[in-house]
Order: sequence, then structure tokens, then C-alpha cells
Amino acid sequence: MGKLNIPSRDFLEYGNASLAFIKKEIHKEENISTDVFSVYCADGTLLAAFDSKESAIAAIMQSGLEHIDLH
Repeated sequence: MGKLNIPSRDFLEYGNASLAFIKKEIHKEENISTDVFSVYCADGTLLAAFDSKESAIAAIMQSGLEHIDLH
């Protein structure tokens, strides 16, 4: 499966539950030193969180979902 590029304004219209996207979370606390990459389903449901984008993409693919980039 390849990566789809969908403008964010079109994402909700696409509405396919087999799609997932990754969001790098911004920490508001200074004592957190690692990045967190959250995986969300197309409807915005949080599915999981990982310490690297690569791990998040691998989990999406292993789950039978398709990774999309929102821009």
C-alpha cells in the first residue's frame, strides 16, 4: 500500500475508516524529552501512540490500515 496525500479540507469528505494518520504531539511540560507520534483513525479516534514515526507507520500497515498524510 502506498501513502496517500490528501489535503486536510478533503479528509473528512473521504471518510474511509480504513485510513489512519499520524500526528506528532506537542508536549506542554518541559520535563518530557521524547516525541510521541499518535495514530488516529479517519474519524479522529485515537488508536495508539509510538515513540517514532516509523513505528507508527509500521503499526498502521500491520493493522491493515492505509497511512495518509494530511497537509
